[in-house]
Amino acid sequence: MHISLDSALGRQRRLNSVGESVLQIAPNAAAAYSLRSLTGGDPKVVRVRRDTDGGAGDNDEQDFTASEVSSGALAAFVGSGNDGFVETWYDQSGNSNDAVQATAGSQPKIVNAGALVADNGIDFDGSNFLAATPVSGLEGSFSMFSTSVRDSGSGYTVSISKSAANNRYFAIQEGGSTSVAVPRNSISGVSVADSVSGNNRLTFALTTSATSTSVGALGSAVTTTTDDYGENFTSGSGMNQIAIGLLRTVNPTGQFNGRIREILVYTSDQTDNRGAIEANIANHYNITLV
Repeated sequence: MHISLDSALGRQRRLNSVGESVLQIAPNAAAAYSLRSLTGGDPKVVRVRRDTDGGAGDNDEQDFTASEVSSGALAAFVGSGNDGFVETWYDQSGNSNDAVQATAGSQPKIVNAGALVADNGIDFDGSNFLAATPVSGLEGSFSMFSTSVRDSGSGYTVSISKSAANNRYFAIQEGGSTSVAVPRNSISGVSVADSVSGNNRLTFALTTSATSTSVGALGSAVTTTTDDYGENFTSGSGMNQIAIGLLRTVNPTGQFNGRIREILVYTSDQTDNRGAIEANIANHYNITLV
């Protein structure tokens, strides 16, 4: 039986195979959001509402696959000089945990004046968000990957939370010079930060118990805290929501200002797959890892 050197030495997986997609590298995600294919196929990735300022087709909506985004079909649907907004960011994990925003004024932008927004992402301006709810099975260890380009302020790119409470969550916060993992379950929250320069972010956050929370920015070694945030996240915690662009939807706070490119959520410890996942993401978005 052949055993790879990395396996023999207990090292985490570093490189993905040629043509391997993120969800082939690390299947069984609870949710996976991107404008590119994470499956290796051509999945439906986004539903867009176009704003023609009262002209023909104003507020029409249409679904688009990954190839239709990259081919220009989405921008063509929105039309020259018009803006397009995201009504649904489809979950590619197969769990149908689609992130939705039905209120037009709270929808993030994907097309600005007829062109896709910068950075191959969705533009959040600090006042909009998307949320998947209800989501089942959010318990145990949590691993999250967030790829974004921050504009200003300190905001949350993704959070797992209890939709009817403001004291149960696990989130990634991007600040001016830090990427932060923030957990809370019934008592005061804690945080652990990793220093990072620039606004191009790729952040890994992990919690395996109420006294183990870690964060790593741009491929760096994780920083871990053993501070106690209350209780382990079990089925009794009531975690039932994934929010993109803010900390929580009850008493909303911490809205993100910038482009969010990709979000991956796992109810498992993805430390062993972290290197391969981040290499795949970094290659696609031309991100320099440390």
